[in-house]
Amino acid sequence: MLKILEQPYPHSDSNSTKTFISLGTGFFIALFLIYFEPFSINELTTPNKTIFLVGYGIISTTTMLIFYFIIPFIFPNYFKEENWTVGKDIFNIMLNIIFIAFLNVLYSQIIFGSWGKSNITMLLKMFSYTFILGIFPTVGIVVINYIYYLKQYSHPPQPSLSTILVHNIPLTLIAENEKDTIKLFQEDLFYIESNDNYSTVIFQKEELILKELIRSSLIRLENQIPAESIVRCHRSYIVNLDKVIKISGNAQGYKLYLKDSDFIVPVARKYSEIVNRFK
Repeated sequence: MLKILEQPYPHSDSNSTKTFISLGTGFFIALFLIYFEPFSINELTTPNKTIFLVGYGIISTTTMLIFYFIIPFIFPNYFKEENWTVGKDIFNIMLNIIFIAFLNVLYSQIIFGSWGKSNITMLLKMFSYTFILGIFPTVGIVVINYIYYLKQYSHPPQPSLSTILVHNIPLTLIAENEKDTIKLFQEDLFYIESNDNYSTVIFQKEELILKELIRSSLIRLENQIPAESIVRCHRSYIVNLDKVIKISGNAQGYKLYLKDSDFIVPVARKYSEIVNRFK
């Protein structure tokens, strides 16, 4: 079990998916509380009870949005996908659940009365209940997803060693200022990596491997490349598929190993279909 916690795990859901999950969770919680009235909610005589219960849904949605967007923005290195593991995902979900529990207790105290000894006892109980009820489905869901993704990506097709390259096709990459350029041959390009407002172009020139920085977004450079073998494979990478000599996979997706170098380029799940070209 401990080895599974250290295994790579995907952490690259789209922003729209994260927003949908957050809104959907809050809506479900509010609807569940209003319709079923669990936890003695039916005994509440507070005015505007429905509005009060909707507040719990809003708390859940807001907390999830914070954990999805704000915290990763503050701690980007911790949330890098290449460093993300099964254990980190379980811990992050549980922290999210416990934080929601804390805010729910605080919200209840604001509505119903002042903070006291009984309230602290209730807080500890809610933490305990939240942890006990949340840990098992959380671990189960993450582990099942891990196994699913591992099976999906663990046996990728491999490139043929007999691939014939078309030589001496020039390629010019133009910066945003329309003045700075990088000139190379298509078959010499390894990959391009995005760095904020800049992109690093890694290519071979004679016997040397060069890395040149150009002020341009990745999508702008992508539109300047006509070669079908040079494709987007990740939000931060463009890769030359003709340079690929080996493909490996884990739960996060595929990794491309490039010839004549020790370069390894990740393939995001969104772009995993490019690996099918090697079948």
